[in-house]
Amino acid sequence: MIIHKLTYNKTLRITLIVFAFLFMAFNGIAQEIKTKAVLEKNQALIGDQVKMSISVIKPKNALVFLPEFEPKLTDTIEIIEQFKPDTSILEDGNMLIEKSIIITAFDSGSYIIAPIPVFVKNNDKLDTLYTNALTFIVNSIPLDTTNTIKDIKLPYSAPVTFREALPYILGGLGILFIILLIVYIIIKLKRKEPIFKRFKPLEPAHIIAFRDLEKLKNDKLLQNDKIKDYYTRITDILRHYLWNRYAIRSMERTSDEILQSLKESEFSDEKSFAILKDILVTSDLVKFAKFKPQVDEHEKCFNGAFKFVDNTKLIIIENAEETESSLKSEQVNKSEVVNTEIKEKID
Repeated sequence: MIIHKLTYNKTLRITLIVFAFLFMAFNGIAQEIKTKAVLEKNQALIGDQVKMSISVIKPKNALVFLPEFEPKLTDTIEIIEQFKPDTSILEDGNMLIEKSIIITAFDSGSYIIAPIPVFVKNNDKLDTLYTNALTFIVNSIPLDTTNTIKDIKLPYSAPVTFREALPYILGGLGILFIILLIVYIIIKLKRKEPIFKRFKPLEPAHIIAFRDLEKLKNDKLLQNDKIKDYYTRITDILRHYLWNRYAIRSMERTSDEILQSLKESEFSDEKSFAILKDILVTSDLVKFAKFKPQVDEHEKCFNGAFKFVDNTKLIIIENAEETESSLKSEQVNKSEVVNTEIKEKID
């Protein structure tokens, strides 16, 4: 009898210990992960924006998946904006994950926000936890019955700033410039004058070219084995001369384009054209193909450049009336001399 009683007490004690252990374990798992939903304020006016936060406290080894919300939380409550979750570590070693959304409503009334599901993966087990439900009260704007009805106020006219007026100012100046340009072109065409005057150098083109060629000769680039620089200088001198003499935009064109433009300008001196072509071709070979001409070719190119400028230089007669009068005076003088000689023979 005594042995049976002892056995019963021992079995009861073991059973109580097992139940206590299971209760503590179940309670620990249930309290291991906590979810909560909070409103910044439970009451708001129509159209007010209210912050709603969803927080989850979890151990480090657990994975939590917070939901991505649709544009509407309920049929009446709309989501204005939702933010990415923030994570922080608590003092007890657990982690706090918090996600915020901004909600609003445009109909007055009392609304229930149902518990929001939170998916948790812990110890290779996927569970679904839910937050607490919330009550959101939306109030309409109270009417002030003490004030009398007043007329609708007209909209205020804002002053125009300079930044706002600047596009119109620039547009007006642009239209004015176009009108003046059209008038200028029409006047020039009626007078049969060139629309744009070509820039004329202060000195004749050939004088500038001769001076530059003389300077190139004195720099003695060939003696210092600077063959590429030598031919580059020659072509640059000729390019400037063609621009000043024939208004050919030679500085930004290739050699072939320069020769073609010279033909189109009614250039008729075939010998000079051949000299220029030979110089440009040789210079391109030196500059781009690393061609090394013979020593006599250097002097040939230099003399060819000098000869081309000399053959094509423009001689300007500044005052035709003075030239004509000087020719007439010479003829008068000659006739007077002849008359004097005849008189002397007669005498």
